[in-house]
Amino acid sequence: MLVKMLKSEDKKLMIDMIRLVAKMGDFYLEELLCRRLFELDPDHLEYKSMLAEAVANQGRYKEAEELFRQCLEVQKTVLGEDHPSTLRTMNDVANAVVQQGRYKEAEELFCQCLEVQKSVLGDTHPSTLLTMNNVANA
Repeated sequence: MLVKMLKSEDKKLMIDMIRLVAKMGDFYLEELLCRRLFELDPDHLEYKSMLAEAVANQGRYKEAEELFRQCLEVQKTVLGEDHPSTLRTMNDVANAVVQQGRYKEAEELFCQCLEVQKSVLGDTHPSTLLTMNNVANA
């Protein structure tokens, strides 16, 4: 069944399976499914971001950081620096940096993100509050 799943071209089914195996804690299988999904559509940023998350879930934070940074650069160009998706990815980069013990760099990224979130989303938006928490923990 797994071989059949990895050969599937049904993106919705793949995404559903990725969510399921992630909830089950099978992060290796999550990565395999994400890689297959990314193969099907390598230009889809959300798929690359899902792959980065799957890699991070396995503790491979340097690799996850690289993937998140690739997503971030494209998002800044295509969506702009103040788009919520761009800000979410900036948070993902900073979280990967924290996990590598680079706290000062992570704090700078979180603060940069927080400044934009406050002006775009407001002080009480859940994403802004989450980033405030991340700054405090960096």
